[in-house]
Amino acid sequence: MLIQFSVRFSLQGEFIVDFETRKMSSDSEMSILSETSSRPEEVSEGEEDEDVEVIYSRITPYEDEPLAVVGADEDLRGDEEADVDGLTATVLEARNERQVAVNSWCQCQQCNDQNLVGALEFRCCRVIANASAKLTFDGSIGRISCITQHEDYMALTNRTMLLQVAPLLRDKDGRTYRRRAGVPENEFIRTVAYRWVIRWICGYMGWENTRPLPACIYDNIRTRYQTLHRQPRGYNDG
Repeated sequence: MLIQFSVRFSLQGEFIVDFETRKMSSDSEMSILSETSSRPEEVSEGEEDEDVEVIYSRITPYEDEPLAVVGADEDLRGDEEADVDGLTATVLEARNERQVAVNSWCQCQQCNDQNLVGALEFRCCRVIANASAKLTFDGSIGRISCITQHEDYMALTNRTMLLQVAPLLRDKDGRTYRRRAGVPENEFIRTVAYRWVIRWICGYMGWENTRPLPACIYDNIRTRYQTLHRQPRGYNDG
C-alpha cells in the first residue's frame, strides 16, 4: 500500500491535508508507479483499475495546544526569585527575624546566628554547591560535616597566614590591603579572611560578582577574631 498526501493552506488560515492511499498488488507495480511519478506526462497501463481511496482531513493551527490560564503570567511574575543558593529574600529575612530556628535550616551543625549581621548571611555551607564540592572532592565529607572543619580551611584562616596574605590582595581601587590607623588587628584580619576564604571556595569572581559566605564561616571567624565593643560589619553585596 502506498500513501501519498499533500498540504494546502486555505484563505481562512487552515491547513488542509489530502491523503491518498493506493493498494499495490506487487513490487513491480510499486516500481512502475515510481517511474511514472518521475514522468507525469505518461500514464501507466491499468492505472484506472487500481483501488484508490481519497481521505480529506482538515487541521486547524494550534488546535491541540492547551488553553492559556488567565492570570498565569501575572502569577509567574509574582513568584519570588531565588539566589544562586536557591534561597529567596523572604526565607532569609524570616531567619534573620528569628522566625525560623537555626537547627531547622543548618545542615552542618556548626551554624550560629549570634554573630550574624544581615539576612544574606543566614545560609548553611551545605547549600552552597562550591563548599559541598570541597568536601566531596577529597572524600572528607565522610568524616566531617562542615566546611569549617576542613583542614585546608583551618590553615587558610590561621592568623599568621592571613597577615602574610593581606598585602597580596587588592581592594576595588587597586590598592593593597593595609591596616589603617585605629583599626584593631582582629577587625583587619576578619576582612582579609572573608576575601581569602571566598576565593578558596568559589575561585576568583571579581568585584561585580561577589557573594556571601555561609553562617558557619562568619560565626567561626568572628568568634576567633573578636573585637571588643565593635560590631562586626556584615556582608555588603555592593
